[in-house]
Amino acid sequence: MTLRSVVSTSQSLTFVSDREKGLKKSVIEVFENAHHGYSLHRLLESFKKNLKGPFHGDGKGLLPINFVAAAHAVRLDGFKTSTDQIRRVSSQAYDWVLQIEPECWTNALFKGEHYNHVTSDVAETYIKWIEEVRELPIAQKIEVLSCKLMELINTRRTDSSTWPTKLTPSKEEKLRQETLQAYGLKVLFSSDTLFEVHKDSINVVDIDKWDCSCLKWKATGLPCCHAIAVFNCTGRNVYDYCSRYFKANNFQLTYSESINPSAPFQPLDSDTIDLETLHVLPPFISKPQNQEKKKQTRTKGVITRTVTCARCKEVGHNKATCKAPTTPTP
Repeated sequence: MTLRSVVSTSQSLTFVSDREKGLKKSVIEVFENAHHGYSLHRLLESFKKNLKGPFHGDGKGLLPINFVAAAHAVRLDGFKTSTDQIRRVSSQAYDWVLQIEPECWTNALFKGEHYNHVTSDVAETYIKWIEEVRELPIAQKIEVLSCKLMELINTRRTDSSTWPTKLTPSKEEKLRQETLQAYGLKVLFSSDTLFEVHKDSINVVDIDKWDCSCLKWKATGLPCCHAIAVFNCTGRNVYDYCSRYFKANNFQLTYSESINPSAPFQPLDSDTIDLETLHVLPPFISKPQNQEKKKQTRTKGVITRTVTCARCKEVGHNKATCKAPTTPTP
């Protein structure tokens, strides 16, 4: 709930996780209209760890490649082709892939904004930082992590201030490649917003919906070569149809704020604080309700039986604990 108070919900949100149990449900409870995706980096690691034989043919080395291809496929038939190739090599790997909700990791079925941008694990840098300061006291740990964040923000702010392009450099290069492919494409006007683009195949471009029948525009957030051919014919600015997330000025805005340095850590002064009366108590952790329910579930349905003593025939105890006087044998 704390995160919701500082994050705007006026636009579509997507949370990416490593499939931690219960996390997806918790996110939806707070951000009911948000989309949830699984980190492909983590999924691929888990896929490799769970690969077990038998394998048919020589395709074991291609299984991770087919898995990534299934995730990147923008059409269902492409997704099915890649998963079928996995099935031919390993039926167990195929079953493992299908038990993951495809709407959370495939371009073909994901409902949120999916811009096909996959790099190394986004949390890897921060995990490394935490490992470096793990043994430090908490106050010094926070101070070191704050300094590292300050350096990271300053570096990205400084680097991006020199970019001469309207998009980030990597996206500018991808747009340039699509622009080269747009030359020679034939454009037919169906309406002011609907166009047919001809070359080896026919694709329909709807500039109002930022959509092309090749599905590449929606999948990447950048206009495809078919859309760019339309822009060239109609005099439209291609940058007006690129995702705002790829604009250089938005990147610069992201890192425009600074983290202010904190005051140096001051240890407790034994002259001003009575250390003998200073008690630091552990945090109170309430017992999760689900544990109580589990206990109730376990006890429900337990059959109790009455214990009867075999010697005195009284109930409530057994022969070993019987206190009745013994009768001498004649």
